[in-house]
Amino acid sequence: MRRPREDGCDTNAQERVVATRLECPRKDENSAKQTLQINPFTGQSFSPEYYKLLNHRVTLPVYEKAELLKQQIRDHPIVLFVGETGSGKTTQVPQFIAEMGFPHIIACTQPRRIAAMSVAARVASEMDVQLGDEVGYHVRFQSKMSEKTKLLYMTDGMLLREAFSDHNLSRFSVIIVDEAHERTIDTDVLLGVLRLILNRRPDFRVIVMSATLDMQKFQSYFPQAPLIKVSGRMYDVQVKYVMEPVNDYIESCVECVCNIHRNEPAGDILCFLTGEAEIEKAVMRTKIKLEQFVLRDTETIIQNMEGSPMMVQVLPLYGSLSIDEQKRVFASVGENVRKIIFATNIAETSLTIDGIVYVVDSGYHKQSLYNSDIRVDYLLPALISKASAEQRKGRAGRTRPGKCFRLFRPQDFALFPEQTHPEVLRSSMVNTVLLLLKLEVENPYQFAFIDPPSQQSIMDAYYQLNLFGAVDDDLKLTEFGKLMAEFPVEPSLARMLLRSSEYRCGADAAVIAAMLEVGNVFTRPPSRSNEADQQHVIFQHADGDHLTLFNVFHAFWRNHQSARYCFDHFLRYQALTQATRVYTQLTKLMGKKGIPVISTYNDKTGLFDSVALRKVVLEGFFTQVAYKPPNSERYKTVKDSQWVMLHRQSVLTKKRRPTWIVYDRLEVQGQEGTFIRVASAIEPEWLFSVSEFFEDPSELSDSEISHILQSLKSSMVKA
Repeated sequence: MRRPREDGCDTNAQERVVATRLECPRKDENSAKQTLQINPFTGQSFSPEYYKLLNHRVTLPVYEKAELLKQQIRDHPIVLFVGETGSGKTTQVPQFIAEMGFPHIIACTQPRRIAAMSVAARVASEMDVQLGDEVGYHVRFQSKMSEKTKLLYMTDGMLLREAFSDHNLSRFSVIIVDEAHERTIDTDVLLGVLRLILNRRPDFRVIVMSATLDMQKFQSYFPQAPLIKVSGRMYDVQVKYVMEPVNDYIESCVECVCNIHRNEPAGDILCFLTGEAEIEKAVMRTKIKLEQFVLRDTETIIQNMEGSPMMVQVLPLYGSLSIDEQKRVFASVGENVRKIIFATNIAETSLTIDGIVYVVDSGYHKQSLYNSDIRVDYLLPALISKASAEQRKGRAGRTRPGKCFRLFRPQDFALFPEQTHPEVLRSSMVNTVLLLLKLEVENPYQFAFIDPPSQQSIMDAYYQLNLFGAVDDDLKLTEFGKLMAEFPVEPSLARMLLRSSEYRCGADAAVIAAMLEVGNVFTRPPSRSNEADQQHVIFQHADGDHLTLFNVFHAFWRNHQSARYCFDHFLRYQALTQATRVYTQLTKLMGKKGIPVISTYNDKTGLFDSVALRKVVLEGFFTQVAYKPPNSERYKTVKDSQWVMLHRQSVLTKKRRPTWIVYDRLEVQGQEGTFIRVASAIEPEWLFSVSEFFEDPSELSDSEISHILQSLKSSMVKA
């Protein structure tokens, strides 16, 4: 009898699969003969579309390394793989491993959900299988997989959650960590967890993939791992810089894109901005600038250099888009159509868009930044690294010589950091410490991070988790903390959901959590801003933004989740559809955990218990409370005495400015200052019942707030 391999790889199965793996057929071969070949994953004949895609696959640079990679995986528990942008690593490497006959699931992790979903769809097509069968995806609040699934694209965070209940990830044979160079917290934690599993499972295999050549950190972290390098396909890219500093990079991007469209030959344009709001603004501004007349909402006819009509599609690309919206970015268009795509850095390495000839680089991306002095996490536009700038430039040279327009000066570029600063060194560690404790890592201070976070950031995380009731005074995870970790949301939202049973409004808390998860649900086109504002008034609630979002959600449901209703009322249909998915999953999980899913909402009248909802929001966000002194337009945060302002889009600026508010987050807007986003009115006496944080107001840092709350507490005791 054949002795089984230690790595769990069935060599007989491998030979059977590889035998059916086809060389790209010659064009003169009979198509009927091609269909006689059998797909080893389905047992069916390959379709004509398979051969069409195979023609492209075999031209990818990574294809030459397929056998070397397989041999290294047989011989080593971990392999490092550098595949430059356009090499095909994300789509092809998992397929190579799938051909090897491993007994369990092969997972390929991505930092972003949009990449996991879109790449899974592409790979399913290339393997000639149905998405959700042999190839699937699993991201937060959305999955498409089955018992048949052998190749699974996931976000790093979802794989970490798998480890909650299965510390050895025994359902998986191989884990491929893609885009490791991005150094997100989840990626870094996952690498540490995988290193522990490798010590316990001799059959386990790990591949760490990066798009950048700087692998020194990973080689030091995995010193025994072999390194495979694959170059990308690259044509010459001409780089053009601005000569003067740019004041408004969004408007400069729009101007640059329009100039390219008017003056440069055919070829699609990719423009990098920092986030959804900027992208939607740029899309709208570009349409207005180019528009002579509009066809099907996104197609504008203009005259090209030769005077013949040329159509243009202006499209967004960011993480919260639906799969259908993503497909429009990747879909082929006619020869006389130019695509203009405004994207976040998701288009830097995670997703490859064919046809890009021109790149416009703003020089910025969104970056989280934790201020340990005041224990606040910001999400700010920040300069990209030189490595990121090179990745962006490379997007212009994949199919032919291209041009990259950098909206910064050469002397500014020289000051950019060499590499992206690891997220673990600049972010709050609250969620990460909770996750590590749930994974039974006894001492997060000693966890093997590639770059260890500061001791202070871990101490701050313990402090916050202790306030939440998630860890006890001995820094051990409580039963309440274990429940919090089960919810795939931020700890503040998890606490809100768990505490909702006390207010008998679990379903309502889930609505608010879902709406906060999906971000902005309102649209406000510049050309129709007054009309949009009038429509948004019908959702406004005098007690605050959380309740306004609650009204929007229920209006969407009352109107049968209609896209037309969203269009007429200037609401984002995809965001509300996603909120519905999030709500459904959260309420299912709440039911499993024994939390009553009760609503105070009355379908007939549209009324609900505003006090209960605001109290339950405070349960999750009691450290995010602000006070407005008399005769002041500004607020002071209770926790750290920081002066902040209500954002102009808050309903509280239109209805009333309450003295005490609870808020979702702070947002820094350049020299304008720090703004409160998503706020609702509260009563100060509620503070004493939600947390020990307010048990002794004399310990608060701000003397004015401390005095007010001490006086209030004394009067309550006397009463």
